[in-house]
Amino acid sequence: MDRMADIDERLDVVAGHLNAQHAALVDLARQLDDNRSWWTGPGVHTVEQYLCWRTGISPERARQVMLIAGRATELPTAIDVFRRGELGIDQMAAIARRAPWWIDAQIAELAPRLTVTQLRRTLAAYPFPSIPHPDRDPDRDGDAGERPEPNEPGGADATAPDEGADERADRSADDERTPSNENAPDRGWYGIGDDGRFRLWFETDAMTGQIVTAALAEARDELFRRGHHDAGGVDALRELAERSLDRVTGPGRRDRYRIHVHLRTDGRAVDHLGVALPDQIRRYLTCDGLVSTVFTEDGIPVSVGRTQRIVPERTRRLVILRDQGCRVPGCHADHFLEVHHIVHWDDGGETETCNLVALCPHHHRMHHRGELGISGNADEPDGLAFTNRHGRPIASSGARPRPPGAPPPDPVGTYRHPLGERLDTKWLDFREPATAPGTA
Repeated sequence: MDRMADIDERLDVVAGHLNAQHAALVDLARQLDDNRSWWTGPGVHTVEQYLCWRTGISPERARQVMLIAGRATELPTAIDVFRRGELGIDQMAAIARRAPWWIDAQIAELAPRLTVTQLRRTLAAYPFPSIPHPDRDPDRDGDAGERPEPNEPGGADATAPDEGADERADRSADDERTPSNENAPDRGWYGIGDDGRFRLWFETDAMTGQIVTAALAEARDELFRRGHHDAGGVDALRELAERSLDRVTGPGRRDRYRIHVHLRTDGRAVDHLGVALPDQIRRYLTCDGLVSTVFTEDGIPVSVGRTQRIVPERTRRLVILRDQGCRVPGCHADHFLEVHHIVHWDDGGETETCNLVALCPHHHRMHHRGELGISGNADEPDGLAFTNRHGRPIASSGARPRPPGAPPPDPVGTYRHPLGERLDTKWLDFREPATAPGTA
């Protein structure tokens, strides 16, 4: 028992250090956001991208840091508790996403006793009245706790695949959402996460939501009529997707939007981004599917050389599979990729995989404007060199962690783990300000 007590005490100390260091990272992110001219470059043009490139953290964590940084001036009390090490970054992110400014002190007192899930559910379900912030233009944005999130790569509303993203780390299936503001912009995201699971999320106006709901209900009913009596929402969504693909008639367009599975010599099957597929799916697809043969030499696909200027679809798929996203350092885009000739066709470049690289539209345009240099052999893992408009090299990673010579400084506060007990939200009552903002 004494050993367990010692472990628990050490866990509290470690958690306090982690919390304080994450708060320090948020403070540094705020400085970066205020001084963008210091660090922006061809491969990195958002603070989130710079944090990933410079510290090695995941895009989800970087977006979480920026979410908190964006609310720091509105939630000073909660931020101070965070800095003292008494709140974890996931707890603080839940507050930053949904808590209105006027409950700052109250939520800072309550949050250390609640788990992340309890915080999310409580703040999502509580009917916060809209009270304008005294130092913010009410016409600029709403005052609700839920902050607009930037577009995600591949989302339905994304204008550029590599510019900004949501915070998936804080979205969970049981995260109840507040009624959406009808004036808020539509937002959406889809893609495969680090765990290999596909996720789709979108938020839109109520009318569009009713249309989607009606379409899903009709698809589910059709499946029921065919004998699939246990069809659920996912089955209905798949039915809608298959109907859409079945309507594609043009041969070229049909080939572009086929589902492509790559079979490796070791028997594994992967999708176009290299994510391994379960064996039962591989067996199902190889029973009845279209097979395109790809010849290789020394492990490198043999392409079409100078015979074609436009990259054939089969070669394009190989390049996308090899690169698994935009190759520019710091860019995390893996949707809507374009295949680029490193040595241009007009300059004698061949349509071989070694001379082809996957780029997002943003960086593809930058290259053709002369703002991004690309050279080397794309078939080699470290064979490409990127330069900015001044000809200076762009490093593949800026992370240079310095091993601590001593334990980090002790947090000012003491971390106490959440109670984890049952939370009766009906007894929660956040007190509104007694006086109107800006009055005595």
